[in-house]
Amino acid sequence: MRKLSLIGCIILLVAQFTYAQSDEEVLETVRANATKIFLEQASWTLPDSFHDSGLAPSDKERLIEKWANASGACLADALAEYATTTDTPLSDMVNEDGSFGLKGDGSSSEFQVFLDSCIERAWADVGASLP
Repeated sequence: MRKLSLIGCIILLVAQFTYAQSDEEVLETVRANATKIFLEQASWTLPDSFHDSGLAPSDKERLIEKWANASGACLADALAEYATTTDTPLSDMVNEDGSFGLKGDGSSSEFQVFLDSCIERAWADVGASLP
């Protein structure tokens, strides 16, 4: 019986270490999830001036992918910055699917400032400006 309990404890510990993700893995999940969402929303998020720019479809696709990757990276970077400045572990904010929540104490404004400036650069990189 004691041997069975010991094996059960070992399995529990191994399972916890298996499911625990490093901050880098958590941020990669956030970035990948955000990039996917930005790609899905590009057709109505980017301005008509971008879509009607006369660029070849392959060039537009390349720029949209660049924009989505940069925007996803912005979101992950802003979340990392927020976690650092609020001394909040990423694991406390980020869900398994890459969604996340911020504290409701007003400190999320720091997150928004960092995110907005980064997103503005991502838009500029594809020749678009924020609406």
